Amino acid sequence: MFTGTFHFKTEIDKPLEQVWNFFQSNENLVAITGFPKISLLGDKEVFEGADIQLKMNFIFMKLHWQGEITEVADHSYFIDEGKKLPFPFKSWKHVHAFKEKDAETTIMYDRVEFESYLPAPFINLMLTGMFKDRKRQLNGVLGKVR
Repeated sequence: MFTGTFHFKTEIDKPLEQVWNFFQSNENLVAITGFPKISLLGDKEVFEGADIQLKMNFIFMKLHWQGEITEVADHSYFIDEGKKLPFPFKSWKHVHAFKEKDAETTIMYDRVEFESYLPAPFINLMLTGMFKDRKRQLNGVLGKVR
């Protein structure tokens, strides 16, 4: 078993209130995930105890992901944790943190702690690709993103 922690930072040229509100919809998270294509089967809103069920389409196979929002601190962060995870994950804890840089800029920090059947460098590479794509998708939805 391998363990790791992945970090990713995104600057969004929108006020904290607007960014926070955007990320309070699980449907928006689905909308900014380009690969794999995912469908939301669980709760649409982010709240403590929300059931997150995703169907992930990798073209050659479909996988199911089940998680839960375990903690929410209003306008600060929320945490999702995996409950039933597809290979290669054994555990998953994702902190989505938001901080106001100034009145018109929000910094979003993602931290993922995981246990995996694959070595951490492989998982980090996969997550880097996924989060860079989300950043690109966010740019089209929320405007200037760095």
